[in-house]
Amino acid sequence: MSHIEDNLGDFLEAGVLGRDQAALVHEATRRLLLRVRPEAVALVDAFDHSDYALNSAIGSSDGDVYRRLLKMAQRNPFNATQEGPAWNDILGPFLNRNAKSKL
Repeated sequence: MSHIEDNLGDFLEAGVLGRDQAALVHEATRRLLLRVRPEAVALVDAFDHSDYALNSAIGSSDGDVYRRLLKMAQRNPFNATQEGPAWNDILGPFLNRNAKSKL
């Protein structure tokens, strides 16, 4: 169902689904998700994926969520510098545009 929703434009364009059918897919997906939601953690646990494979700070078996979140944020390349990767290209020139006075 989620594959159909994710690619709904393609299905509509190809004439495989009509507008009414697309609405039914959306509604059915929401109803099914509401039914599955209470069991989501148990369903994921049933797959028995390792913490390493999931690479999730909040889904780790040791329960140390905050320490894991901090470590993951510290290792993230976007946090390698104080300014971040967009600073020099986008924010720096915008914020410093008035720094060059023509007096």
